[in-house]
Amino acid sequence: MPVLPEIPRRSLNAYIRERSIAESRPAYNRPDPEDEPPADSSTYAAGSSLGLGPDSAPPPPSSPPGNIPEKLLARLWQKRAARQREFRTGGGRRVKVLYPGRAGSSAGPDFRNALLEVEGLGLVQGDVEIHVRQQDWYAHGHAQDPNYNGVVLHAALEVSPQVTHLQSGHQAPVISLAGLLASADDPEAELNPEEGPAGEGLWAILESRGWGRPADAARLGELLDAAGDARFQARSAGFGALLAFLPGQPAGQTLYEGLMEALGYRANRQPFLKLAHRAPYALLAREALAYPSAERTGVIEDRLLKLAGLSAEKDIRQGGTIPRPLAGYGSPLAAGEWHCFRVRPANQPRHRIAGAVRLIARFLESGSEPGVEPGLVAGLGGLVSAGSPAKLTSALTVAADPGQRTACVGAARARDMAVNVVLPFFHALASRAPAASGDAAAGDTLKLYRDFGKLQDNELTREMADRLLEPTWKKAVNSARRQQGLIHLHRQLTGAA
Repeated sequence: MPVLPEIPRRSLNAYIRERSIAESRPAYNRPDPEDEPPADSSTYAAGSSLGLGPDSAPPPPSSPPGNIPEKLLARLWQKRAARQREFRTGGGRRVKVLYPGRAGSSAGPDFRNALLEVEGLGLVQGDVEIHVRQQDWYAHGHAQDPNYNGVVLHAALEVSPQVTHLQSGHQAPVISLAGLLASADDPEAELNPEEGPAGEGLWAILESRGWGRPADAARLGELLDAAGDARFQARSAGFGALLAFLPGQPAGQTLYEGLMEALGYRANRQPFLKLAHRAPYALLAREALAYPSAERTGVIEDRLLKLAGLSAEKDIRQGGTIPRPLAGYGSPLAAGEWHCFRVRPANQPRHRIAGAVRLIARFLESGSEPGVEPGLVAGLGGLVSAGSPAKLTSALTVAADPGQRTACVGAARARDMAVNVVLPFFHALASRAPAASGDAAAGDTLKLYRDFGKLQDNELTREMADRLLEPTWKKAVNSARRQQGLIHLHRQLTGAA
């Protein structure tokens, strides 16, 4: 159980995720890219990274790869690595790829949390970096970059008689990707499908964790329902722990932090969570309520943008300059803390902050029931108790500003926030203090969760479906609950090594 001081400073999603994994992670298991980077991630085990002992011999040089782009190699790794019977390191140790990893989308390795079966070591989990030439590791500066300390395997077409050094001082084993090429003339030709059931190796691991491979699509649906409920309960338990560990913090602040983190999507979860700490919900609401209703959105937006280090480009409050903020706000974030590179316009920080502002303003005057915290808790709690996925989704959706084409919070993101934040939060609140959640009883929140239709697929649900499911089974993933089940199975694999 985390100690109290850690919880406000770390990713809420990371805390909830860890509760869904029964066993603790080994030191070499690098967290999901949504989490904060570890201080030091070693490969395989401290002092034995296949670059020492019997595997210290470098892999033999391979012939030049020709004009093959690195992006193609990454695609080949993603599609074919798990179909290969085995790879071998320079020292001859066999490496079987069970899961090639999740493609990276920001600074750092090409694939995250790959799952490997290594001769003599068993299951190993960590990052994988792909290059055309092994020496590109040094040319790209990875040897001095701590973001690459979680690499447990370096794969290249042209391997040279050198070991691959990490910034941490450890070494990563090197394998050749030549075997992934079906032929020299047609490098993009598909391999034949692997023999046996889809994801046989991954299902074997899941079975050891209580999630055995189903016999047919109907039983798959039952398994995913159970896994989806397990994920929901784990997220609820995470919110419940925060409510218990931070008894002096209003429930509305915990809900606000969860919503803000969700608005950060993958790239900006941490900055959004920091912003929620530095601009407390109660202070924002109290200050905004002191203004006429037409000016409240501008007041909140001014505060959030300035504390985000993204000061408003113009005066956004009608009627003049906004006075100095009340005492109690934190210091502004540095603008450089926000990740904007390769982030879609709809997910850019300023755009998502505009969505947060309008959600806060929407529920400012909600709540008159005794014992129920006004604002977000009262407003969203009433919608949860109504039992309608459509009404809850609509309440979390924020239309585009005049003259803009992209919604500040689209319906797809609103459904994700409902399933991953709002419902588990109220389930936790109702379980802990029924009166504080108003009419939103724990059983009602679970029922509403189960009633949500299928969400927009994301990279993770698509990949898990491709890795684990027979083609004819994929239609069984027809609800948010079952999609969450796929994510829960992925989390089980993440903690398997």
